[in-house]
Amino acid sequence: MERLSKSEIKRQHKQVEMAAREILALNSGELQRLDLDDEVIEAVQLTASLKGGALKRQTKYIAKLLKTGDVAQILEQLKRIKGSKLQENAFQHQAEYYRDAIINDALAAREQCLVDGVEFDMDWASEALDAAVGEFPDLDVNEVRRSAYQYVKSRNKVHYRELFRTMRAAVERRKYSASNG
Repeated sequence: MERLSKSEIKRQHKQVEMAAREILALNSGELQRLDLDDEVIEAVQLTASLKGGALKRQTKYIAKLLKTGDVAQILEQLKRIKGSKLQENAFQHQAEYYRDAIINDALAAREQCLVDGVEFDMDWASEALDAAVGEFPDLDVNEVRRSAYQYVKSRNKVHYRELFRTMRAAVERRKYSASNG
């Protein structure tokens, strides 16, 4: 898989920080139901008397501690306890990430075809598509290639959205198979 963009890294950090804020909003009973390290629980309990900048710093510290563990598991637990939307947002971002990476590969392949003076076709090489297939084996590769190809040729946003819907469906299928299996 290719290196994450700065924007994607920032989104991931922001998501963990939002999870930390949700954890801070939990009452003590709900906090005990989460599977958190003692260090995280202690840091959360220290925030009771904090305000302003000190609370923001402590929240960032808690987010840092959360990153050392399994963030996906914490998001799942928050969803179960409080109906958190953070996990849903993570799935949305994953679909967006793959859509954008595949589109970027298609654009680069088309650019190379223009330089080489050859026709751009739907069988371009894509590391992002290979990574998506590795993560989502049931992904309809032909549909992804067709949508990306059509978008690159026409810049019609309909194809951009089609590609997102295809990726989102793959993410949803994996999510439901993981929760049922």
